[in-house]
Amino acid sequence: MIEVSSFLSGKNLCNIFADLVVKKINEVTPDAKTQITVINVRNFFIVKGVTTSDSVINLSDILSGIYKKYDSELLNKVRVIDTILYNKEFDLNLNINFYEDKKNKSLISNLYKTCNDLQNEGFYITVKLNNGILFYDFEHEKDFDPSYIKEKFPTYTCIKDDFSQDIYTSEEIYGLSNNGIKYYHFLIRKISYNLLSRDFSKITDISISSELKLNYVDAENINLKLNNKSITDNNVLESLILDNFNFDISKLEKEVDFNDFDVLKSISESSYLWKNFTGTKDFILL
Repeated sequence: MIEVSSFLSGKNLCNIFADLVVKKINEVTPDAKTQITVINVRNFFIVKGVTTSDSVINLSDILSGIYKKYDSELLNKVRVIDTILYNKEFDLNLNINFYEDKKNKSLISNLYKTCNDLQNEGFYITVKLNNGILFYDFEHEKDFDPSYIKEKFPTYTCIKDDFSQDIYTSEEIYGLSNNGIKYYHFLIRKISYNLLSRDFSKITDISISSELKLNYVDAENINLKLNNKSITDNNVLESLILDNFNFDISKLEKEVDFNDFDVLKSISESSYLWKNFTGTKDFILL
């Protein structure tokens, strides 16, 4: 099943909120290390996790800022529960798995565009696509004409459903401070983008891990595993990846500045989040 929401609904809003919380913490405490998760149960948000910063921030102000920019009518409905543990030292292990399907990626991109167009018309919509049937529901109910929804999704059988009990959770990368492990989330997505765009495979199923401290991780000692079918032997392709991408964190830090990454703009415009980052070398087929 494929699930897609407009940019101020579902998981998208959780991702945007998490990213802005991380940025706010680092604005107050630049060197802070943070790992948080945003959970949305429709009527309120729960923000949980840890940060080394000892400065408590106002989460409601951050969420209000998002709504104020796009829909001020929702300001009075903002409810946030802060369960972040401040001034807390912690360690993260490098263990990331990532899956992406080239065919679904194109479909999802088109669905995002339609959902975001509906968002601009006041419809906070979530759709779930399964075997050609598109189930949909609105986060903030408005009068609608079913034929209008069918017009927006003409290739599917559209059925109104009830997602009011659904719980949405932010993806890990958006709740990480702009240092450390986050660079490897960027790296694995960049690898996936290159494998798919260069037609090495139709899907990517990648894992990277290490028990070492990040400062000691490089292409010689990181554990990288491809679990998908590709146009060449996976062992050969893994070797090509290790030869052509930077796994040293000091080099990764030079490739991307997460402080310049506008997650809200990227999601709202349905752009692919990782393709514009520089530093990718060309693969050489052996």
